[in-house]
Amino acid sequence: MLSGPAMLLGSLLLLVGTMTAAQQMGQQAGSHKLQFHFKHDECSYTFFLPEPQPCSPESTTVGGSCIPQKNQPSMMHMRLLFHHQMEKLENALRNSTQRLQKLAENIQTLFGSKLQQAQQNIVQNHTAPMLELDTSLLNQTTNQTLKLTDMEAQVLNQMSHMERQMLNTSLTTDKLEKQLQKQRGTLDLLHGHNSNLETQLDNMEAHQKAQLEGLRSEKENLWQQLDQHSSRLARIRQGLEALRSNSSLLQQQHHQLLKSLQLLKRMVEQSPGTAVQRFLDCEDIRKFGLNKDGVYIILVPSLNQTKRVFCVMDAEGAWTVIQRRKDGTVNFQRNWEDYKQGFGDPSGEHWLGNEVVHQLTNSTKYSLRVEMEDWDGNTFSANFEHFQLGSEEQFYRIFLDKHSGMASPRGHLIIGNNTFSTRDADHDNCVCNCAAMMSGGWWFDACGISNLNGVYHPAGQHKLKINGIRWDSSSPGSTSSLRTSRMMMRPLNS
Repeated sequence: MLSGPAMLLGSLLLLVGTMTAAQQMGQQAGSHKLQFHFKHDECSYTFFLPEPQPCSPESTTVGGSCIPQKNQPSMMHMRLLFHHQMEKLENALRNSTQRLQKLAENIQTLFGSKLQQAQQNIVQNHTAPMLELDTSLLNQTTNQTLKLTDMEAQVLNQMSHMERQMLNTSLTTDKLEKQLQKQRGTLDLLHGHNSNLETQLDNMEAHQKAQLEGLRSEKENLWQQLDQHSSRLARIRQGLEALRSNSSLLQQQHHQLLKSLQLLKRMVEQSPGTAVQRFLDCEDIRKFGLNKDGVYIILVPSLNQTKRVFCVMDAEGAWTVIQRRKDGTVNFQRNWEDYKQGFGDPSGEHWLGNEVVHQLTNSTKYSLRVEMEDWDGNTFSANFEHFQLGSEEQFYRIFLDKHSGMASPRGHLIIGNNTFSTRDADHDNCVCNCAAMMSGGWWFDACGISNLNGVYHPAGQHKLKINGIRWDSSSPGSTSSLRTSRMMMRPLNS
């Protein structure tokens, strides 16, 4: 920043240059171009201005302007006045220039030595601190240089270590890239293999599903067959049990027959030439000396045929069984001819036959006994003092002593003097076919409340069965089917 004298000197120089430029401009007014020159220190400056336009012949130039000639007298006066003022200005400028030059010289004289002394003082005052500062800066620079050298060495060591690591990493990367390429190839192979395995797995799943469905259907069929076999096995077991019971009965009958044959043999041996003993019923057999229950053979004289019968022996006499129900092994849904001739096995369930009973009851007077048992273990019985069956022409009508027949709680006879009916021979007192509706053959009235030849219903299925084995006085007001029944006859004189 310039001091006060320096600024004053510069202003004076600028003013001198300006005045010199104005003077030169006045001197060169008649030239083609106007030039302006001024100098400051060692530099000089020149400016060129365009030449003023010339005036027309009728005009005169005054102070750079065109004045018409008709005003020339006044213009001349103004020109003279202008030149006079210009001369004054030039003189004043010249004087000012001289004074400024002297002032500059005086300033230079007055302040030149002081400026040089001030510069020297400044240099001396600042030299020692600058040297100390230079020394400190040099020391600091040296220390920093050493530190930088150490840091450079460390950096170089780290860079060399990093270069080695980079080299190792590069080698490892190359190995890994090679391994990655191999693994990619392996993955491609595995992907292809997996796609094949997936296809095979889908095919296997579909095949297994089809097999599973087939196995399920086979399982269902096997379960159905197992159920069928189980039911068949149950029936076979029932049949085996029946066969076992029949076998035991047959063994008993065989034993009885052997005893009968032995007895007959002894009789023949003891009475040579006499006729063989013929039994008319079980009472005859008991009187002969046989007193065990079992199957025996009797002779029906009017039919000239033998008949196997089951005999029940007791202290008062022997009963000939004409009907027996105990396990449902024999079907009692038979026609007229079957009930006429008889069916079943005397050792088990059977019907002796209407014709045989008719022949026996018409040759001797018989009584009738009916024994029953329900599914609760309760037993019931009914006794009729006089019992007889009519002929086939009379449809085997049953004749019972009405005073000996059991009455139901409603006051009606359980069984009356009715004709016998089967499903193919309707002889009841109902417009319907009781044998077809109630099932079995029986002495139906208007269907009535008794039928010991009905359907055999097992336990749990025996309640509320009107077509079952019924004898209503056994369970008043009930239509439950019975578990067992037995009809027996024996001579009155026994």
